[in-house]
Amino acid sequence: MIRIQMRQQIGWLSAILLLTACGNGKENNSAPTAEPLKVTQVVGIGKVIPQGGVVELAAPASGIVEERFFAAGDKVAAGDLILVLETNEATLSLQESDAGIATQQLQLESARLAREQERIALDDLRRRHSDAEELQRVGAFTGEEVRRLQNDLDQGIERLKKVENDYRLQQSRLREMQTARAARENDLSQRSFRAPAGGTLLALTPRAGEAVTMHQPYGRIAPDGPLVVTAEIDELFADRLAMGQRCTIHLPGDRNVAATGRITNLSPDLKRKSLFSDSGSDLEDRRIREIEVSLDEVARTLFIESKVECRIEIN
Repeated sequence: MIRIQMRQQIGWLSAILLLTACGNGKENNSAPTAEPLKVTQVVGIGKVIPQGGVVELAAPASGIVEERFFAAGDKVAAGDLILVLETNEATLSLQESDAGIATQQLQLESARLAREQERIALDDLRRRHSDAEELQRVGAFTGEEVRRLQNDLDQGIERLKKVENDYRLQQSRLREMQTARAARENDLSQRSFRAPAGGTLLALTPRAGEAVTMHQPYGRIAPDGPLVVTAEIDELFADRLAMGQRCTIHLPGDRNVAATGRITNLSPDLKRKSLFSDSGSDLEDRRIREIEVSLDEVARTLFIESKVECRIEIN
């Protein structure tokens, strides 16, 4: 009797365990699977610049600043004189060239007169020689006299060649001096630094009395025109960018929209993260795609080269 009761209890326990296992199996099979997160917005870091970029002003000459006529923040028009270098030495050099050219012009005139005199003398020798040959045929002139005139004629031809060569030499010297003067005049003009385009001076480094070096930057100018935002988007979303996509522009850490716009330019290739990396020793191997955003309207809170966040609605 006791054995029969034990067998019944074991049977009931086995059934319970089997039902429990089946229940657990159904629960595991019916557990929902995780769906991938759908990205609808991507954020890139950018900055505000004039369309076409900021122009770096390079010094066309070296020297000491004598006077400057604008300061950072001033508006300039194309061709406005920004600053001038000391010109004493360049002015004296130009005056020296003018004096040398005046002297050379006198030399050239003297050579021209000498050439004309030789031409007249040679014409006279040719006439006399021709007359002597006519008179020799009728017996009025001897052969010796004709040969003497022929020798004078040959010498006259050589003298004319010499003075003509001297005249061409004086012309060549004058052209060389005029070319040298033009170079000195250009050097003098290069000591006046002018605005290449109308816009706003963002920086103007040298002050009066300070030195500038040729081809080195001395200032920066933002040309007149609409402002745009250039931004860098991580390569993970590079293929989801398209022309015309809408964007909102925010100041860093600010949820308020500072401006709106759309993508008007996309770089055709991936580039190294460069514009906004924190340091040159950043070893993160990530690529970015550059975009340019045309703004609908620029808020007062956005300034040239302001750092901003560019939020793009992607499909």
